[in-house]
Amino acid sequence: MRIFYVVVALMAAMPRIGLADDKAIQWKEVGGWTVAVDPTLDNGCFVLTSFDDDTIFRLGFNFRKKDKPLYILLGNPNWKSLEKGKHYPIELSLDQSRWTADARGLDLDGLKSLWIDTDDTDLIEEFAGKLSFRARFNGKEIVALGLKDSERAADELLACQKAVNDAVMKQPGPPQSKDPFEAKPGTQASDLFDL
Repeated sequence: MRIFYVVVALMAAMPRIGLADDKAIQWKEVGGWTVAVDPTLDNGCFVLTSFDDDTIFRLGFNFRKKDKPLYILLGNPNWKSLEKGKHYPIELSLDQSRWTADARGLDLDGLKSLWIDTDDTDLIEEFAGKLSFRARFNGKEIVALGLKDSERAADELLACQKAVNDAVMKQPGPPQSKDPFEAKPGTQASDLFDL
């Protein structure tokens, strides 16, 4: 129980950051990467960095989607023609590792972005230690990013998520009623003593 209060106190003391989500709570800064918790994604941690061309790169956990619990978010204010909700076939690469993905267009307070859900449980391990990330749309390169300190960022991302998960697991369950006659939620009885 004590670790839960420590984590909650640390999270409350940390500044909220505008990282395309005003509800994000900063965990730590590591080598140019921000590590934070997104309460809107069921307390999924993420790493985020921005680049000289105003591109942002965010990688994290989304526990609202059980079948695809990891995501990549790419955003750039110059992508004005991206349409919210439209799907875009994107080719991605981490160094020599390549794959295709279905990205969905988002508009995050004026920042046009691509959201890519994935079920690739090895994505964070693949990201760690890689030197570059590239994305292509219709054969044209739209993003070419250097991933300096990605290994440290990935390690801290996992540490953040472990601490949050541990804190959540230690939260007490709902209080148990001491009323032996109280009906369980969703049940009805025709006889008072049939509860």
